[in-house]
Amino acid sequence: AGPVLRGVALVTLVAVLLAVGGSQFAEDRRTMSLATGLGALGAGLATGLSALFFVSATPRPASICGSMWLGATLIRFAAVPGVCLSIYWSAPSVGLVAVLATVGTYLACLAAETAMVVRIVHRSL
Repeated sequence: AGPVLRGVALVTLVAVLLAVGGSQFAEDRRTMSLATGLGALGAGLATGLSALFFVSATPRPASICGSMWLGATLIRFAAVPGVCLSIYWSAPSVGLVAVLATVGTYLACLAAETAMVVRIVHRSL
């Protein structure tokens, strides 16, 4: 899970910087920066924590990796809407932009995680 976590962390960092940087064009910069930054960070953390689901001290058979990845994706899929709702309810004036930043980060992290997992599986074949 090392390369996967590094890839997700890099994408999360870029997404948080883009969200906070883009929010500087808003009317209420402080609220927008906080909401979009926390949303992007929340989506990245949900992805990173679900990727830790793969980490094990003992080797696992390859036959269960698909099921574990699906389980991690479902955990993340349940966590990200919770992050979106909490941001939307805590700052309704910036809700839609913050939710879009969260969902965009989620999709970018999912793409990074998928690319890294495919690379790892391809090397093992």
